[in-house]
Amino acid sequence: MKTTIRIITAIAAMIAAAPAVAQDAKKAELPRLGQAAFRLTTPGGKVIMIDPWLATNPRTPEKWKNLDELAKVDLILVTHAHNDHLGNVPELAKKHNVPVWSPAGLGSSLATLGILPANLAPRIDKGGVLKPWGDAGVKITATQAEHSSSSRKTA
Repeated sequence: MKTTIRIITAIAAMIAAAPAVAQDAKKAELPRLGQAAFRLTTPGGKVIMIDPWLATNPRTPEKWKNLDELAKVDLILVTHAHNDHLGNVPELAKKHNVPVWSPAGLGSSLATLGILPANLAPRIDKGGVLKPWGDAGVKITATQAEHSSSSRKTA
């Protein structure tokens, strides 16, 4: 969770520091929607969903469990394939016809398994840079992250 928050914080900082495209500069918005789910709205009005497990997430505010409340989604980022991060990705990607940017093997698996069409499952490798809307100020860099799913009992 700490690594995911660091990644999301870095993304938010990059977007907030980006030059405003409109004369009336808006701030980026980054509400947490439960677990590791975030809805990032850029100063230019683009909506980026990050790890959107919403509908069955007990920590998601009731309003956001209804995926129709996300009236607009322009891009989806997924940090890894655990269900508490991947959650509602297929449904949202198909509903909004938007790409799901994820670590290299995840997008390929989603397409191969028929969960997402290949055109909605691009890949980004560690160190890769994504400028989804050209040079409009949003730049996403994939970083190395370590994650374990083990549990330790302490005395």
